[in-house]
Amino acid sequence: MTNEKLVLAYCIAGNISEVKLPRSGVEGAAVRWIASGVLRCLASDFGRRMPDAPVPEMVKEFSQVLQSIFEQTVIIPFRFPTIVESDEVLHGFIEARSAEYGEALRRLHNKVQMDVRITAGRAERSQSRAQSGKDYLETRRAEQQQLQSVLAEFRRVSGSLAEAWVKRDTPSGIRAFALVDRGVLEDLLKELGRLHMPPEVSARITGPWPPSEFVETAHE
Repeated sequence: MTNEKLVLAYCIAGNISEVKLPRSGVEGAAVRWIASGVLRCLASDFGRRMPDAPVPEMVKEFSQVLQSIFEQTVIIPFRFPTIVESDEVLHGFIEARSAEYGEALRRLHNKVQMDVRITAGRAERSQSRAQSGKDYLETRRAEQQQLQSVLAEFRRVSGSLAEAWVKRDTPSGIRAFALVDRGVLEDLLKELGRLHMPPEVSARITGPWPPSEFVETAHE
């Protein structure tokens, strides 16, 4: 059993022949396309047991593969680790959802995702912990309202440059995702760079990333 291999799925892309594959993926395994009609899924062999290498290193290798393909074409990424028993199982999975994935790839052609993390300053959070329960809740409510206001300002400044937004509340604040056409990304970053944050609020922008938050089909 120790020599048996599973299959690690990276992403789904269109059937574009000129995409250059990276030399290797997770665990140093060779990456390959598994074709299904007009779609392809990038995959590599994966050890049946988790290897000795630290998982963070594997996540890094996985992300590097995704970024390499994403720089060349639109992709629908899988989360790490998405593992199946064989190429045949992965092929059947893609085939069963080919219409959904095909539509998503067409809709997201030339689109990227920018991530915005908005959090309250540490000093304010530390002070709030020393308050009474009622005061703490009021402080948290005011804090959330301020974070919402900052996000609203991001959305206002981005205007039509961001085609859509998705917002997620997190324990530390707000995480938002903007869908942007590659052609206007530089203009968007210039506009966002003019924003001035309140001293007690921190905002971090990262990207561009594959527009995974805007894929409506689910791949369990």
